[in-house]
Amino acid sequence: MSSLRHKNEVYNYIDEHSQDAVTYLRKLIKIDTHVPPGLNYPKLCRVMADRFNQYGCLCEIHEATEPYLEASGAETMGLDGPRSNIVATYKGTGGGPRLHLSAHIDTAPYDPEGWTVDPLEGKVTESNPYGKSPLDVGGGYVWGRGACDDKSMLVAMTMALETVHELGYKLRGDLILTGNCDEEIGGVAGLGYLIKEGLVKADLGIQLDGDVHKMGLAAQGRVRYRVKTYGKSYHGQMPILGVNAIEKMSNINVALTRHWREELLHRHKALHGIVLPEAIVEAGYDKLTAMLNIGTIKGGIQGATVPDLCEEEVLRCMLPGENEADVTAEITEVIESVKQSDPALKYSLDIINSREGYVQDPNHPFIQRSREIISDCLGVVPEFSGNLGSTDMNYQVNDGGQPCFTMGTGYAYTRYHQKDESVSIDDFLMNAKMLALIILYTLS
Repeated sequence: MSSLRHKNEVYNYIDEHSQDAVTYLRKLIKIDTHVPPGLNYPKLCRVMADRFNQYGCLCEIHEATEPYLEASGAETMGLDGPRSNIVATYKGTGGGPRLHLSAHIDTAPYDPEGWTVDPLEGKVTESNPYGKSPLDVGGGYVWGRGACDDKSMLVAMTMALETVHELGYKLRGDLILTGNCDEEIGGVAGLGYLIKEGLVKADLGIQLDGDVHKMGLAAQGRVRYRVKTYGKSYHGQMPILGVNAIEKMSNINVALTRHWREELLHRHKALHGIVLPEAIVEAGYDKLTAMLNIGTIKGGIQGATVPDLCEEEVLRCMLPGENEADVTAEITEVIESVKQSDPALKYSLDIINSREGYVQDPNHPFIQRSREIISDCLGVVPEFSGNLGSTDMNYQVNDGGQPCFTMGTGYAYTRYHQKDESVSIDDFLMNAKMLALIILYTLS
């Protein structure tokens, strides 16, 4: 494989510049981009643009337009600030495919209470009390919100580009790198906006938001709903003169729970050559499976008043092939069935946002070639994996037509989306090495 001829050069360059990579990651962690609300996107994009400009990239920062904010459910989700996305293009000499590397600039929310480190400091330690990365060869760990998910992968793709540029390798095809916002809440104003508006066009893609030793090829989609029930307020000691909105919602939730337990859990999509996470398989599900979650509920003002409004969020996890319209019609039918025993039920059902699932063919030549490179670097063959969760890869596959896979630094020790998130320095440096070699093989 031609790119592996350059393996020693690539490895040596990245190892020699490892401290610079750590410094850059710490700088990104200190820019708070948790969503909601998703502030500081412009600041982080400018920092990334300054870095990409050093390597001769054409950099553009795009802010999603109002229709994409509305489709994101901005008001309901509590979003604030511009939805900024950076697109950096490293031009090739011509005659090769376009390769798109995507990583997200937002992070999961956090409460500093309960963290043993400052979530925005980017502290560096030699070891990790929560476990050890399988790739740890003594490089240490960086701590903070977004350390693993997904700022370490912003650094990995930057280091891969830097390596290719500084070592003087020539690429025939264009390399496109995006730092996109709002992945944690659906990516509608992030990668969804970039691809649907034609601001990013590529022939092949890699979604840098995955796990160690895995290449992600399939994920479910989801629709996030807001459900409201309406009643009539009255004194709580005379509830017969009021209409209790919480009671109405309770009846809906009984029907929704029965629907997902008795119907959706028996709706599957088999994946040939693609495995699901071990915990999901141990729970009895070795196929993608439709699911539903009642995530929040609120209503009432005090115990002595009949509540006239109840509101909740419901997440419907879609199989690849299911779509927003059909799933919404099905949810509506379930709620309407409650009216058979309660004709006075008044409710509203609104879509906050959605994205569809996907399955990538594992036999695509780009996937197979990339697997060979990753196998050579890791010393083991990475699993082709699927997930019940969703990622921005859906936009690359479904809207952009990019044969694609996920890779990343996700592992149990990282505690991503939890308190004390961290990442192994050796993990994201290895990702940088693998990306550089994939870039060389694919584009040079």
